[in-house]
Amino acid sequence: MPPALLLSIALVLAACSSPEDPEQQIRHNIKEMQTALAERDNSGFREHLAESFVGVGRGQRTVYKDDVKKMLTGYFLRYKAINVVVTLLNVELDELQPGLATTTATVGVTGGQRVMPDSARLYKVSGQWQDFDGDWKMTRFEWK
Repeated sequence: MPPALLLSIALVLAACSSPEDPEQQIRHNIKEMQTALAERDNSGFREHLAESFVGVGRGQRTVYKDDVKKMLTGYFLRYKAINVVVTLLNVELDELQPGLATTTATVGVTGGQRVMPDSARLYKVSGQWQDFDGDWKMTRFEWK
């Protein structure tokens, strides 16, 4: 079979494949957010936040999407290397409202100027996600 025909068949099969289910999409977005932090990609991280995004930490002020840009810029200036490890990730789709989902996880974050981290923290986090025309975005994030 000629290579052009093989490529054409592969493209047709890829176009016919079923899209990821909502849980897979959310997990994929979280992975992309992790990668964006490691690569110091501020906009790559924020593209997964809804315009109405609100973040709330224990005893801390409310953080909006514009604040996230400033916070990440500060972290990127302070730490040469940032590593995020997400464990015990649970994605729960809302049975009553199919366009909503909740995630919970334990997240370890380290940052440093050299090979060894200067700072490390462990957080219990939860996020709320909403489907915006097939694109799942985080609308709320809480950390403890």
